Amino acid sequence: MPTTVALPLNQIAFAVIDLRRTEAWWREGLGFLPAGGNRLLFRPPLSDGLVQKLPGAAMTCWCMVGRSDWAQLEMFQYEKPNSRLMADDYLPNNIGYSRCGIWVEDFDAALAQLELIGTQPLTPPIGPPGQRRACVRNPDGVFVELMEDDPLPEETGAGRQDCPVAIRTATLSTPDMARSVEFVTRGLGMRELPIALHGDEHEALWGLAGASCERRVFVGGSDNETILLEIVQYLKPLGKPLPADYRLCDQGILNICFGDPQSGKGVYAMLEQAQAQGAVATTRKVLDLNLVGCVYVDDPLGFSYEFMWAKPGWAHRAFGFVPTTMAERPELDNQRVDCSIKIAASPEQLFAELGDHEGLSSWAGLGQIKLDKPGQGERNGRFAERIVNSPVGSIREQITEWTPGQGYRYRILEGSPFVGYWGHIQLTPEGKQTRVDWTVRFRSRIPGMGGVLSRVVEGKFDKTLQLLKQRLEKR
Repeated sequence: MPTTVALPLNQIAFAVIDLRRTEAWWREGLGFLPAGGNRLLFRPPLSDGLVQKLPGAAMTCWCMVGRSDWAQLEMFQYEKPNSRLMADDYLPNNIGYSRCGIWVEDFDAALAQLELIGTQPLTPPIGPPGQRRACVRNPDGVFVELMEDDPLPEETGAGRQDCPVAIRTATLSTPDMARSVEFVTRGLGMRELPIALHGDEHEALWGLAGASCERRVFVGGSDNETILLEIVQYLKPLGKPLPADYRLCDQGILNICFGDPQSGKGVYAMLEQAQAQGAVATTRKVLDLNLVGCVYVDDPLGFSYEFMWAKPGWAHRAFGFVPTTMAERPELDNQRVDCSIKIAASPEQLFAELGDHEGLSSWAGLGQIKLDKPGQGERNGRFAERIVNSPVGSIREQITEWTPGQGYRYRILEGSPFVGYWGHIQLTPEGKQTRVDWTVRFRSRIPGMGGVLSRVVEGKFDKTLQLLKQRLEKR
C-alpha cells in the first residue's frame, strides 16, 4: 500500500489592493514581523504560465511571519491584471477561502492596538476570560478571527517567543463537504482532528448569527508548526458561489499552501498524489529553481492550492520564512508625494467638492474628468471609475474606498506613466478648519523618471488644493 504524502499547511496567500497599507495593518495592529518578498520572479517572462494561471501577470509579493517558524502570510499586489475589488456584500459563507484565525498572546492589547489604527471588532468579544474570540476585517475586507485560546497549545511555547501572534487557522467554505474531505485527506494527506474550532455561537462574530453549518478540522504533515484547515459547509444561509469570471488575483484570500522545508521531493510526491485524486495543475510546469520551487493546482471543486519548497538557509530567508527588515524587501512603489493644506470649511463641504468627480473638471486644473462607471451604493463611491484626460494622456482611476465626510482612496487602472499608483485624500477637522492631506505613491513606468513625475504631481496637487481653498473661503 503506497505511503500517503503529507506536508504541513504553512501559508495563507492574499491578493491585496494596497500592499503597504495591508502590510502595516498586520504589523502595527497585530505584531507580525516583516519577512522576505519578491518582485523580479513574479513578472514576465518568469511568471508567464508558471504561476497562478494568469498569463503575463506582474505583481510584487511581500511576506510576514508570526511565532511559528514554518508559517507565513503572503501578500500579492498585482500590477497586471488588476485585482477586482471584493463585493460590498461579501460574507464568509460565500464559497471559497473565507477567513483566517490568529492567536494573540494578549487579547486586550491586540484589540487596543487595532483600535489605534482604526479597526474595531464587528461585534463585542464572546467567550469567558481566557477563551475570548473577536472578529475584525482587514483593509482588504478579509475576515480575521482573533483567538485568546490557542487551538495548538503545544505550539505556544515554540518558535519566536518575542512575537506575540501566530497564524493558526484557514477556513474553506465548500458546497460539498464529502468531496472536499475526500480530496484533502486522499489528495493532500491531511488527517481529521477530533476537535471543534467553532460552535454555532461563533457565527455571530462574522455576521452569520443563526447560521446552520457542518464543520470539520484537519491538520497536515505533523502537529508541529502548522496551520489548521477548517472546512465548513453552510446549509443556511447558502453562500454565493465564486463568480464565473473569478481570478486568483481578485481581492481576498486566494489560496493556501503546503510546504516542504527541506527539498522539492515532498512537493513532487504530493503533486502526483493530488493529481491521482482529480487535481489539475494550473501551471505549465513546476517552477523548479533547485533551492526553492512551487506549483499551483485546482482541486475537483475548483479550489486553488500551492505546493512549495525552500531549502534551509538562504531560501528560507529570501522567500519569507525568516524575519527581515523592511528595507530588504522589493518595493512596488518608490515615489511618494504628500500635499497638505488647511481650509476654513467643514469636512462635509470639502468632501462634496473633492468627491464630485465630474465637478472637478470645472475648477481643479486636473483636466477633463468623466465618470465612466458609477459606484455601488453611491454614484461616485466605491467601484466608481473615472477617466481623467490629462497632459500625460487618458487615465482610468477607480475608487477603492469611500468614507463620506472623511475621504477616499483610489488607484490607477490603466493609461498612465505610473506603476502601482495609489492615492488617498483624507479630511481631518482642526477647530474651525479642516486639514486636507493628499498622498500618492507610485513607481515610474519609465526608469529614471520617478523624480520628475513626483515634482509634476506635487505641483499639480498643490495648485488644486490652493484653488479649493480659494473656492470655499470666498463663499
